[in-house]
Amino acid sequence: MNNSNEPKSVFINQRLHWLIALVFLLMGAKADQPADRLIGRWQFPSKGSSVDIYKQGGLYFARVAEVDQAGERNFGLMKDSLLIRSLQYNGEVWGGGRLIHPKTGISLSVEVEMQRPKAIDVTVYKGIKLLHRKFTMTRQE
Repeated sequence: MNNSNEPKSVFINQRLHWLIALVFLLMGAKADQPADRLIGRWQFPSKGSSVDIYKQGGLYFARVAEVDQAGERNFGLMKDSLLIRSLQYNGEVWGGGRLIHPKTGISLSVEVEMQRPKAIDVTVYKGIKLLHRKFTMTRQE
């Protein structure tokens, strides 16, 4: 009698092992989404100031990590202040975010595009994208 239950038990155990393996694979794939390539520390073109980009609740944010004198004087950057809010990844670019200019308080639209793994192009604009400022930030290792 026990022999008739054995093959069924082995079959259930094998399915359970495959299910567990599949869950771990999917968890690993989710952590390595293309959108998460943006996460890390990025330097401004002057190389003196930088931001940490992180993910929270499916959105991306940039917090000022390091500030040099020029960044503080010219742009009003302050260490640990939130610079960019609520970027969303659409499969090609991170957009829909807002940058509140630290010195003027003006709210600007932000779009980030990654052309190379160690460089991002940041486009900042108010209203229409035709009138914009674009700069490249590099990944800080």
